[in-house]
Amino acid sequence: MSSGLLSRRSLRGATALRGGRAWRPGPYLVFGFLCWLVMSLAYWAAPLCCEAGLHAAVIERLRVDLWHPRHPLADLPGAGSPYYSPYTVAQGLFARLTGLGGWEVVRLAGPLNLLVLLTGLGRLVRTLTPRPWAPVLALPVLLMAGDPGSPAAFAAGLSLWAWALTGARARNDGALRYVGPSGLPGIAGYVGAGVLYGAVLLIDPVIAVGAVAGAVAFVAGWQRGWGRTVGVRWAVTAGVAALVAVGWPYFDLVAPERVPVPWRFWPALVGLPAVWARGRRDPLTVMFVLGCPVAACGYGGFAGVVALVCAAAVELAAPRPWGARRRVYAGVVAAVACLGLLTMPRPAAPPTYEWAARHIGRGEVVLTADRHAALALAGFGANLVPSGPVAKGHQRDVRDYLSPASTRADRAAVVRRHQVRWLLLTRQDRVPGEAVVVAWSARTGEVLARVVGAVPVTTR
Repeated sequence: MSSGLLSRRSLRGATALRGGRAWRPGPYLVFGFLCWLVMSLAYWAAPLCCEAGLHAAVIERLRVDLWHPRHPLADLPGAGSPYYSPYTVAQGLFARLTGLGGWEVVRLAGPLNLLVLLTGLGRLVRTLTPRPWAPVLALPVLLMAGDPGSPAAFAAGLSLWAWALTGARARNDGALRYVGPSGLPGIAGYVGAGVLYGAVLLIDPVIAVGAVAGAVAFVAGWQRGWGRTVGVRWAVTAGVAALVAVGWPYFDLVAPERVPVPWRFWPALVGLPAVWARGRRDPLTVMFVLGCPVAACGYGGFAGVVALVCAAAVELAAPRPWGARRRVYAGVVAAVACLGLLTMPRPAAPPTYEWAARHIGRGEVVLTADRHAALALAGFGANLVPSGPVAKGHQRDVRDYLSPASTRADRAAVVRRHQVRWLLLTRQDRVPGEAVVVAWSARTGEVLARVVGAVPVTTR
């Protein structure tokens, strides 16, 4: 018997019973997970303050009353408040089910929002190009999300997912799984994109302006063969988005506030040559062109920055060998990225107010002129003396109470009007005679004082 008959040969298809080749994670899965882990740990390690207190206050009000929450900062009706978006209502429901407080839910929201951003970015870049390293090179988009625990970060992640769905349906290159009788993508994808755009509009109107610009860019850049069927599908997307936004029961649509583009996004301008090289009809080019007037009008630079970064990532992910121009461009991008990291501002750790919150009961009213302290204490469930547009005629109460020229009778009137229980005073404020110092901060010099004779009003 020959030795050849005794040897075992590998037969093609023998691994089919074991599921084929062993699974190997792609580069974006590896680097994306590392990015998510590092950013999540950094977010958990940093103290929360200021605007995070406002987000925590919204959750606290929803935890007390999910259907009719009070105003996040004051003991006033909260009907019509734009803070009660689908994102925050889901957080409030989660807080009610788990018993967690507003600050704990905001802490947990950071990694979740980062996950939505990472998956949305990967899906969007894969819609633009099959190059596996392109999503990795586009990871700097995450730096523009700001506070990972904020609703704006979640809205940005949903926008990336919406753009990916829009781009896949506009291009219709045969990669879609479900198509209709006309050969076009099924209607469900258009409905899903509309739901995402409507949710973004409710969560953050500023991000929504950039999201709409991106949607128009993908449809204008990739959609071919316009006809009645195509028009009906995109009309479904717009109609569903409008229906979601108008049908939200907590508030009506509000006009977005003007938000200038932060100067720290200047390194993204290195993507201009890559955008220019993509041509006039490319979605990223159209997105950047539409994003410029949006940013100039004060509605953020979300669409423009994403277009610049993604264009540079796709360009640098091209297979080798590279020509001289691409090698020079890669060197310039690397230099600008390093310079951007070196010049990125390092935010100082904000002061926390647990030292004061441990004495203040939920629902008790605090009077303070420090905005950062006010937002932080609201996150622990305290109410504030109304200020600004919420005041409804009482804008001057805080200033009059803390004025050195105020009399005891003037201060007593403010206390009775707002049922003030606590005062949080800065170093410049004097302690009134009718108040007793309870605690103070060695870091900021602020003082927490209790108003003598005030009747505590708490809501547990």
